Amino acid sequence: GVKSPSNYSPATSVKHYKTLQSMYKKRNPNHQDVSHLLNLEFQARRAFIDSETIREEDRPKKILEAYPCFKDIAHVMEELQRILDKDNDSYIGDLKRRWQDFCQKVQFFGVSKKMLKPPMGMDKSK
Repeated sequence: GVKSPSNYSPATSVKHYKTLQSMYKKRNPNHQDVSHLLNLEFQARRAFIDSETIREEDRPKKILEAYPCFKDIAHVMEELQRILDKDNDSYIGDLKRRWQDFCQKVQFFGVSKKMLKPPMGMDKSK
């Protein structure tokens, strides 16, 4: 899980952030390294994202400019885990299973709705 290091300081956070930025100047930064830095820099990132300094309509753009890693769905899923359920190591697996179940139910519902409609060209009044 994500625990804030006892030696947390804004200066350390800035260092982590700069390292993260430089990693994204290269192609395909190492996922584990990025995740580790995101863990270390979590408090500062949440403060930035939640701050009143960013206008609501600019927020998504500013967040992606500051954190290009969130263009990767895997990092977004991990961020959700950090926020919602940081001590649950099987969070992402659980989320994926729940999403799959949901998709199957939606598909089944879509197919069953289609089956109940009269075929094209048939008059509903007959």
